[in-house]
Parts: sequence; structure tokens; C-alpha cells
Amino acid sequence: MNTCGFIDAAKEESIEAILDAAEAAHARGARVAAVGCLVERYRDELAAELPEVDLWCGLDTAPLLAALGEAGGEAGDRPVGDALPVPRRPRPVSAYVKISDGCDHRCSFCAIPLIKGDYETVPAGEVLRSARAALAAGARELVLVGQDTSRWAQPGWGGVSRLLGELAALEPAPEWLRLLYLQPEGVDSALLEALAAHAVPYADIPLQHASGAVLRRMRRSGDGAGHLALLERVRAVLPGAAIRSTFITGFPGETDAEFEELVAFVRAAGLAVAGVFVYDEQEGTEAAGMPGAVPRELALERAARLGEVIDREAEQFWSGLAGDTVDVLVEQGASRADGRATGRIALQAPDVDGRTVLTGRRTRRGDLVRAIVRDSLGYDVEAVAATGGT
Repeated sequence: MNTCGFIDAAKEESIEAILDAAEAAHARGARVAAVGCLVERYRDELAAELPEVDLWCGLDTAPLLAALGEAGGEAGDRPVGDALPVPRRPRPVSAYVKISDGCDHRCSFCAIPLIKGDYETVPAGEVLRSARAALAAGARELVLVGQDTSRWAQPGWGGVSRLLGELAALEPAPEWLRLLYLQPEGVDSALLEALAAHAVPYADIPLQHASGAVLRRMRRSGDGAGHLALLERVRAVLPGAAIRSTFITGFPGETDAEFEELVAFVRAAGLAVAGVFVYDEQEGTEAAGMPGAVPRELALERAARLGEVIDREAEQFWSGLAGDTVDVLVEQGASRADGRATGRIALQAPDVDGRTVLTGRRTRRGDLVRAIVRDSLGYDVEAVAATGGT
């Protein structure tokens, strides 16, 4: 079980998932290993409270690999007929490729540096090997991830521009390349030109707030006017791009006026999608215990209101696609031409954004189908296959 230790809700979900897995695993004689950020930060406390877990690994997977090696040896000694069946996995449509880990930013609310340490670049050779493996397995989209993908660079080799170019030139080549989590300070003209040349028109930029005063307390730069100027630069190089962001409400000291600055910014920003989080105090961070705590109920009210504004403004973006010709990457095919396939267009990232429903032709998982957008419902798109288009 891979765990998350970023916010309290994720911690609780991770523990519930561990307990569910332990019950299912032990019923069939299997063992449970817990890995990831929650374990890295709270290993001793978890081990004392959850004796159901057989192996605690944190971010060091060596103990898990050793256990798997031992299990493989045991399995090799059993008759073939006693082997547990391995379910067949569908081929991947998209694949995540980690290009960095950790973070040098010291945002006052964020526990990531406490868990993962300073920023580290995954070497280019390793990134390219992971990409080749994913493409060989059938992936048609590569999604590059890290705490700050915009600053990736390897001394003596190059930066994001070269990395994207090398990935785009692989054989087989990815149909789509996507970067997630671009810290705003790193979104410069060179990065935007590289995205325009090699990646889908999509920018995931966590802005967190629009009030300069709140952002300073968060140990972040910028303000609403600066954010709007940044979005203008993005759209100048990537016309029609989907821009995604995240925001925090209820940060210590957030006044009504500062929250209204954030609302006004969202109304002007033209975002395609954005997530809203209520501030969640994390021990060990600078913001923990910061004066001016916002009552939880008020923070939740602000998050709900901001979410409604985001939904209304985003509707303009998605409804504006009607009549456009797009490519749909099919994730669940349709066996008949009148069936409904589901997938995504390039403006939708996997797992975090909306979906596209496609009709008009038979399709299989992994197909890339040329289609015309007919309508949208919230963040979801309806499209019909163009005649003869694929």
C-alpha cells in the first residue's frame, strides 16, 4: 500500500486503505507492506498502532524488494498448480514518469520538504528509460511529474526543453507529452516554447492564492495582478490552453478582504479547472501555530463559495469548445459504432480532470480518434467521431 502524508484527509484515507488491505490479504495468507510518505514521516507511531502491517518501508523500497525476492523464491518451489492467479492488466493508455522529487521551496504550509527533503533531479537517462518502458507497454501519453517540473535540469546535459525534445523523439513516440505541477516562478518563455513545440497545450500551475499579503505569509511570491500577467504569457504561446491551478482558503490571517481578492482573481483568470483546499495545519511547518487562525467553519464556507465561482467560470471554457475538432484518447472502448466510448482530449489530464464521451464509431482502448465537440456538461465533454478520422 502506497501512502500519502501531505494533509490529514490523505493520512486518514491511507490508514483506512491499509486496514482494508490487511484484512483482505491476511484472509488469503498474503502479507502487507506499507510504503510512501506517511510511513516515512510516522513509521514508529504507525508500527505501534497497526500491528496488522507486516513490513514498513517508507520511501526506501529496498526492504520491499528484498521481501518480494524472498517470496519469488518460495513461489518457485511450489508446484505450478498452486500458484496464485495473476489478473491480466489492460495496457496503459497514459503513464506517469517522475522527473524530480523533493522541494527546495519552503512554503510555510507544506510538509513535503520535511518528508522528501530538498529538490532532486531524476537523471535524464533514468527518465528516458522509464519513458521507453511505458511506451513499449503500450502507453500513448507520458505525464511528467515532480514537486516542481518547471525547474528540471541536469548539469552538462540540459533542461526541460531538451528533455521534452528527447522524449518526443523516442520510438515509438508518445502521442501526448504533459507536464504537471509547474511552480509559477519557473514558467518562463523557454519553458513555454518547449511546451508549444513538444507537449499538449496544458499548464498546471499551483497559485494557491491571489492576495499578496496571504502569499507572503505562505512564503510564496506574486499576487493577483502578477498571476494574471503570467496567464496572459501562457496563452500568448499556447493559444486555447487549459490552465489548471489550486488554491487554499482559510490560511492563518486570511481576512474577508483578502478572500475577496482571491474570488475576484478567479473570476478574471479564465481557468479551465482548479482545486480548492481548506488550510490543513501540519506539524513541523512554519504555519503551524501561526496567529490569526481562521475558524474551520468559515474556511469551509469560503472553499465552497470559491468552488462555485470556479465551476461557473470554467463552464465558459468548456462550453466554448463546441464545434472544435479534437483528438480523443480512448480509455474505455465501444464495440459498436452507436456505443459510448470514454476517454480524454488533450485539455484533460488523467485522474484529476473531466472525461470525454465519444460516439460515432467502434473504438478500442488506446485509440486516438479525431472528433468534433458537440457539447459539455461541467468539466466533461461530449464528442462525435469525425467521418473517417483517427
